[in-house]
Amino acid sequence: MSSAPSKKPPSADPAVDLDYSVDDFDFEIEHLPDSTFLFQRMEDALVREGTVTGGRTLDVACGVGKLAARFQQAGGEAWGIEPSADMLALSRFVIDRDAVALTRGVAETLPFQDATFDRIVCMGALDHFVEPRSFMQDAARLLKPDGRIVIALANYDSLSCRIGRGIGRPLQRVASRLLRRPSEQRPYWQPPDDHIHKGNLAFVRSLGGSDLTLERCYGISLLWLFPGWGWLLAVMPAKLRHAAAGALDRRAHGNVGLADTIISVWRKREMA
Repeated sequence: MSSAPSKKPPSADPAVDLDYSVDDFDFEIEHLPDSTFLFQRMEDALVREGTVTGGRTLDVACGVGKLAARFQQAGGEAWGIEPSADMLALSRFVIDRDAVALTRGVAETLPFQDATFDRIVCMGALDHFVEPRSFMQDAARLLKPDGRIVIALANYDSLSCRIGRGIGRPLQRVASRLLRRPSEQRPYWQPPDDHIHKGNLAFVRSLGGSDLTLERCYGISLLWLFPGWGWLLAVMPAKLRHAAAGALDRRAHGNVGLADTIISVWRKREMA
């Protein structure tokens, strides 16, 4: 790995949650087939978009560094920044820390010099940020001339969420009994309390400001967390399960506003 990018003097940290940890994960949901499919497709998309052979990629809000490690394995130089000391401590048990450079910091004040990275990625965390536009502006500063920012964001106006809001709690209570999950839990179509912003296509399109141009935008997966869908996939034969999830994923690609996750790719705006 080449020498570290020089750091700039830190500015005042935004009021962000620095205590996010493994205890905040819902492992039962994460291991349902619809979640497994979605998370794998999302990771694969970011590795494809975010890896530059021989180039440098920064994963913002990197957690334990699992995605950053995949950039390194794909032939890039991997960096990660994460506000939670808990998550960084766990990283030593998950990835090869000699291959990935991780540091602690917040997204709105990225502690690196201008034109440092070929790609900057953020997976499923932008709606947690206090000031997403500050992050995007600072990320634009860090991009090399031909660099890209790649964002993966949960869509709370997805088809699944829209149907859930329409049908309401009765269906959720039935599904809770079938799946033996508590009925009093937060409805899946409502953003969690630690989501400061509601992720959807309108929110994504608002991020560029005067610094960035939206180059491409596409969707991943349909029907994530819709009551009974994960259970139905689980009882299907493997080939049928992959075919069903894959068919809906292909439909999601061009129907971005209805997809479970929105992938957006940004480049620096050309100045006149």
